[in-house]
Amino acid sequence: MKIIYIFDMDGTLTPSRREMTPDFEKFYSKWAKNHTFFLVSGSNLEKIKEQVPQYILDMSEGVFTCGGNQLWLDGNLSYNHEFKPEKDLLEFLEVKLKDSPYPIRAGNHIEDRGSMLNFSIVGRDCSLEERLDYFEYDVKSNERSIISDEIIKKWNNLDAVIGGQISIDITPKGMNKSQVLSEVKKFYPDDKYIFIGDRTMEGGNDYPLAKIMNEQENCSVFQAGAPSAEDGYKDTQKILEKLDIDE
Repeated sequence: MKIIYIFDMDGTLTPSRREMTPDFEKFYSKWAKNHTFFLVSGSNLEKIKEQVPQYILDMSEGVFTCGGNQLWLDGNLSYNHEFKPEKDLLEFLEVKLKDSPYPIRAGNHIEDRGSMLNFSIVGRDCSLEERLDYFEYDVKSNERSIISDEIIKKWNNLDAVIGGQISIDITPKGMNKSQVLSEVKKFYPDDKYIFIGDRTMEGGNDYPLAKIMNEQENCSVFQAGAPSAEDGYKDTQKILEKLDIDE
């Protein structure tokens, strides 16, 4: 039985700088030569290409973007699940943006990715220092968790989950990373599947996939350190090294 690996991108990157460290890239590029894997991220392909070397993307079986709502095979878009956010949702987010006590607004707060909506109080155009400052604020205030819960209660047809250090991913129910497993099984229907992510707990953007995999045979889920930990990629490496020993 072959092992198929699924990686959430955040478990392979430093969250603040959104890039692979040279030491992990060296390890991962060597590991990738002898394993079958897919990558999944809440970001679009353009952003992923800024974070991960192209040759590693080329070594993957496929890249799921926008929370599993797009699949790229050999650089070509295999499918795209579109999402058109309603006016009342956008107005709600604008109010949250205005009313948040967090003082910094860096720009690019509501990003429409075509198949998901990414919302950030501080804004995706923030600097590294502003990103870390907001993350520390959010850990104490639970602002993103509170907003996510409000969205889910107000719109019973929407999901809202915490992604990365500064944002919330908003999609129609079911249009999340839970889609990934069934798509992977179209290519590898009778194998063993391993998922590694940094937010596999309830409320995190990896949870929908982790939940469905925990309920099925031949599936395993691993948490790569604490959510958005700067050294989470080191936990990913330890997990992979141990799995290779156990094979």
